[in-house]
This record gives sequence, structure tokens and C-alpha cells, in this order.
Amino acid sequence: MLNWRSLGLLLVVCAGAASATGKDFDFDALKARARQQAAAAYSPPPEADAVLAQIDPARRDAAPLKVRYAPWSMASRFVPLPLAPRAGCAPTLFSSIQASGIERFDYRPELFDWSAAGLPEAGPAATGFCGFRLLYPLPGDGKREDLARFEGDAWQLVGAGSLFGAAALAVGVIDNDGRAQPVPFREFWLVRPAAGARQLRLYALADSPALAAAFQIDLVPGVASRADVQVALYPREGAGKLLLAPLAGSFVQGEHRPGRVLPLQAEVHSVDGLAIHTAAGGWLWRPLDNPPQPSAYSFLVNTPRGFGLLQRDRDASHYEPDAPHPRQPDLWLVPGGDWGAGQLRLLEAPAGSAAVRNVQVGFVPDQQPAPGAGMELGYAVHWSTDASLPRAGGWVIATRSGAAGSNGSRRYAVDFVGPALQGLPPGAAPVAVIDIGRGGSLQRQQVVANPHTGGWRLLFEFNRDTDAPLQLRAYLQHADQPLTETWDYVDPPR
Repeated sequence: MLNWRSLGLLLVVCAGAASATGKDFDFDALKARARQQAAAAYSPPPEADAVLAQIDPARRDAAPLKVRYAPWSMASRFVPLPLAPRAGCAPTLFSSIQASGIERFDYRPELFDWSAAGLPEAGPAATGFCGFRLLYPLPGDGKREDLARFEGDAWQLVGAGSLFGAAALAVGVIDNDGRAQPVPFREFWLVRPAAGARQLRLYALADSPALAAAFQIDLVPGVASRADVQVALYPREGAGKLLLAPLAGSFVQGEHRPGRVLPLQAEVHSVDGLAIHTAAGGWLWRPLDNPPQPSAYSFLVNTPRGFGLLQRDRDASHYEPDAPHPRQPDLWLVPGGDWGAGQLRLLEAPAGSAAVRNVQVGFVPDQQPAPGAGMELGYAVHWSTDASLPRAGGWVIATRSGAAGSNGSRRYAVDFVGPALQGLPPGAAPVAVIDIGRGGSLQRQQVVANPHTGGWRLLFEFNRDTDAPLQLRAYLQHADQPLTETWDYVDPPR
């Protein structure tokens, strides 16, 4: 179960905790600080220097940290590089925990090369950084490349050979309009690893008008990089519903609605679907959408075995030349322990470019913590472009839709692949199980072999008897046994 703890008597933590010895600083100390912070009135970050607003968002990394000012030696296996402050990013503090104690690394304009951003070398005033990036040697040549990035309310890892794409968020707070408001990071402490270490521990403090949160995160690089997370949340009065362990990505358009936003391009997305592994062992796949208005959908799955935003289409010919999308990783989350009753909430918002993370998914517990109480949970997050992440024996790789005549009927084509579909007896074909929600009626269906994918294509048509969104579900089976995950989609009104 989620670990609920009454605040009880506040632990008194001195304001100079960050100057204590490294041995005195651990997750329990950070939780005590977060509890104390949540019990006090929220203190908003200072307004950004007007000079920062002059930096083009497309060039947000154009002012790099000068290498000679790196907090750790550039010969270290892990190399953290604080990111320059920018408008719209809550300023963050940065400290290093090492054998000699805790060393604070304070912002100074001369740390960065501002000329690369078109600003005077004197640089802008600021009270902190905008998170940090973390370098790690690539397999083989040992050249250091980006492993992780923490900024604002989001953090990302990459697996070997992949690029930054989908992100994990600190925590979300669902407002009265159903949107998830972010809780930004405000301070980081990195534990300097011993020479040759292959993982790194960091602590982070997040804060917003709704809550304060303490994080312990262990980063483990690899072909599929992993982060093991422990988080303690302390809501303030009026916090609202929490969106726990949220993941975020961008989806502009895909093969099921090509050209709707960007007519001259086919597919534009860092992720193209939500996968859910239910507690009962079933699998579900929801293709993502870029709706004209913000939308929310809930999946009643108490403590799922896993869920994630995946990038299944890695065919470079489906994107613009040199687009990063085929190399952006899948993002998969595995809960640690029993999170109890609740639901996964999928939030989708309109977006005109892949620079906007317009898709979020996270867990909303039925029992929300009250102000004056804390909540703790753990989970692991994986970033990967290989096939090592868990999946069903048969899965969806493409969804296409269109009109089926002039009478308002609709047609869908769903492509399934996977080893479960290749192990059928000679001459056997899978059978489709289709559910058309209330307000629609199935007219015809067909399952045909698809020689281009080595799998099977489900074709079906239905009539609409409603102007409301229509819930569709389908999977393939043989001998009354499911072979694939369940394809889940909402057909929008036309």
C-alpha cells in the first residue's frame, strides 16, 4: 500500500542543513525538510531577470557551462553540468555530496558562455540554475555523452544510442479544469560516486503552492537506462488530486490521422501510444491523439504491473528526414509495492509542434492524502529503444481510420504483430473480438495476413448512432485464448 504517515510533531531542521557533513544528509533528512517546508507558507521563486526573456526558447542550451567551472572533474565517470537559467524555469540550487562534506555550487553569470546565446558576456542576474545535465561515457569509445537532464518539473534519461524524448515528471496536481499543474524541482544534491561506479544517487526537493516533495533517485546507465525512485509527498491545504509518477511526451500526428495539424508531414511524435500491463496480467494499448480540446480518460487499473508511453514506430521513412523521433526511447514505469486502489489518468492537449509535451499519464489514488499527512511510494522508470521492455505476445504497431461511405459509417485497420501470432497451427487464422461502445453497431469485420509486417491486419466497419465520442476495443484470439494486447481507442465525433 501507499505509505501514509501523519506529520505529527514537525522535526526541526536547521536552515543550514545543506552545509552539514555528507554523512548527515540522507533521504530521511530530506523528508524532514520537505515536511517542514509544506507546513510553512509557500514561497514563490523570484521573478526571472528580464534579460533571460531575450533568449530564444529554441536556443535554450546556447549558453553552455564553461568546462573549467564544472562542479566535478571532467575526468569523472559521471559529469554534472548545471544548466543556464532561463525565463519560465524555476531557479534551482545545486550541491555536491562527497567525502569532504556538502559543497554548494552557486550561480554566477561568468560560469556560462553567454555570447553563444547572443547576450553580453556579463550575463544575466539569477538566483539559481535551470537544473542540470549529466554526462556519462558511451560504451566502447568512452566518449561522454548526455545520460540525463533535470530541468523545471521534468527529467529524462537516454539509453545507449537513443536521444532525449519522453520525460518523467516530479508530480502533478490536477486542477478544477482537469489539467495537471506541475510541481517544479527547486534544489538538487548529487552524491559523487566512487571511481568506477556505475550508478549515481541524487536527492531533489520539489515545491509548489500545492505541496512539497522529497526525492531519492538512483540513476543506472545502460542500453536500457533505469532510475529507481523513492518519493515522499506532503500536501498543503487545498492541494487537490495528485497525479503520481507522471510521464509525459509529445504527439502531434500519426498514421491514424495524418496531416491533421502539419499537412506536409506524415508522423510527428516522441511517443505514439500508452501501454498498460494490468494487475490481472492483461495488456492494453491506446494510440495517442492530438485533440482539438484538452481531454482526459481514466483506466481503472488498481496498482498496474507497469505502464508507459512508447514509441513503437521506428521506421525513419515515416518521418521527416533526420527527424529525431525514430531514436527517441520508450518510457516504461514499474510500481514498487502495492499502490492501492486508483486509476491511470491519460491527459491529452492540443499541440502544434513536438516541442510541447502535450500528453501525460499518471496514477490517481482513490485515497488522496490530507494536508498534514504524508505519502510515500517507490517505482522504477526505464528508457529504452530496444526490445527488452516487457510486452504482450502480440501487440499493435499501427492504427488507421477513415470514412466507410457517405452514410457516416467508419472504417478502421489495426495491424498486430508478435511471436504469439507466428506460432499458430498451419492454415489457422486468428479471430477478432471487437467491442463497439454504446451508440455504435458493428457492420463487418475481417482478419487478413499482412505480408509487409509478418503479422495480421484487423479490418472492421461500424455505424455511428451518436454524436458523442465512441469507445472501441479489439484483440485477436485463437481457440478462445487471447493472443494480443487489447487495442483501445476513442473514435471522435465527426
